[in-house]
Amino acid sequence: MSFNPSRTSSLVSTHQGGPGFAADPKTQLLLLVAGSLFDGDLFYESDQGRADRLTFLAKRVTQEDPAFVALLAAYARQVLGLRSGPAALLAHLFWWGPTALAEEVAPKVWLRGDEHLETLAYTRLQGWKIRKSLKVAVAQRLNRMSPYALVKYRREGHSFSQRDALILCHPKPLNWAHAMVYEWLIRGKRALPEAQALVQRLLEERPYWERVLSQRGSHPETWRQVLPYLKGLSLLRNLGNLHRHGLLQSPEVLEHILTHLGCKEEVKRWQIFPHQWLLAIFRGEEEDWPSPLLAALEEALEATLPEVHLEGESLVLVDVSGSMYASLSQNSQATYALAASSLGALLYRRLGGRLVGFDGAVHPVRESRETPIRTLVQTLLDSGGGGTYLGGALQEVLPGFSGPRVVIFTDEQVADDAMSPLFRWLRQANHHRAYVINVAGYAPLAFPQEGLARLAGFSERLLELLPVMETGDARTWMEQRLAGLRTTASVAGEKEDERGESHGGEKTFDEIFGA
Repeated sequence: MSFNPSRTSSLVSTHQGGPGFAADPKTQLLLLVAGSLFDGDLFYESDQGRADRLTFLAKRVTQEDPAFVALLAAYARQVLGLRSGPAALLAHLFWWGPTALAEEVAPKVWLRGDEHLETLAYTRLQGWKIRKSLKVAVAQRLNRMSPYALVKYRREGHSFSQRDALILCHPKPLNWAHAMVYEWLIRGKRALPEAQALVQRLLEERPYWERVLSQRGSHPETWRQVLPYLKGLSLLRNLGNLHRHGLLQSPEVLEHILTHLGCKEEVKRWQIFPHQWLLAIFRGEEEDWPSPLLAALEEALEATLPEVHLEGESLVLVDVSGSMYASLSQNSQATYALAASSLGALLYRRLGGRLVGFDGAVHPVRESRETPIRTLVQTLLDSGGGGTYLGGALQEVLPGFSGPRVVIFTDEQVADDAMSPLFRWLRQANHHRAYVINVAGYAPLAFPQEGLARLAGFSERLLELLPVMETGDARTWMEQRLAGLRTTASVAGEKEDERGESHGGEKTFDEIFGA
């Protein structure tokens, strides 16, 4: 070793070979969880590599600051609408402790009827013993679920099913209905006649659309029958199927869909990501869906956007380099470039200023902020695919920008020095602010932790946090965003959570039957 090493020996490099910065473990964990669906290889990282990094970071941070992990799990689930990462963090809390904290946060993470199964499966995958505290929490969760939810989310054929959870955790049923559903889940066709009758009645009273289609086949009349049960992401994802069967040309069907899309409060409850709306809009343009439907989809997207209370113009930079075109998950058509472009275009429409894409070159968007979102996003997506030269882009666009704010949507895997031009601009005026939204969760980073504000993920709810980000305190802004929610499984247990990850939401007919 040497006591007088070269100055460059301590530097780290990004995946593109540019100068990078190692974040502290808490920041790494935050970026990783917020930017990951944990389902498939990414451009710079394999699925297993990302899972291993999650295990390493979650173990370390849970042992050092379990309260931070609990806060991150609730924030990622309730604000960012993610499932797999929060469920894994909860498993670490139950394993490393403290148990009381894990028990407190569990109802804030297990909002849909199968998320406790995700925590159990992750625990078993780590080779850990499933401790009594986790069994008790799962038993309580099962008793809080409605009988219908227990049947709908039974998850037969998965690593952990509701039947497995019942056998492992031994919940004491609170009432006759739960006792009968537990009987049916465990014994199946050998269950008591009254248990089978109850389950049959539940399915007839509230048939879920996947079951109806599997029983009756994909026909126009079947889709008419299931239409009232399509809401949120299931409706959005199946518009193509309705079009394929000619139902979007039906005035009654179209009116039904437009009525739901036109209800702003209902649309907000669906909690659909901007990139999911845009995937539907792009598909509708390709397949020539009715123009009133396309207009309603874009209006619904606009209705879901939070208010952003910031003054002055913004320079919005969107990374459209090649790595950003990796899919969010192995079964998703959405890419990180689409997610970043969606958020960038939405912010541009809210605040004005300039919208610029960058890869190996700079791609200014010439359209005004009144331009439809789909056009702005498509312009960005069509311009990219090269290397990640953020430093060069900043050197080119910052000298001509007079506003107070720079917002960058990127995976931070740069090929050049991005820090120097940005920090030089920040030093020019006290009111200058820089925000980095890391959409992919890679390590290391293009900028140090100090001197700018950084968020992670691809939810539209990030935009409302921009003013809070100036504190530079991740714990503070997670706490502030959660303060107004306080959602727990006791409230949401019976009502299905609307937002689905690209790999984990309700499945389309194509996904079920491979059509």
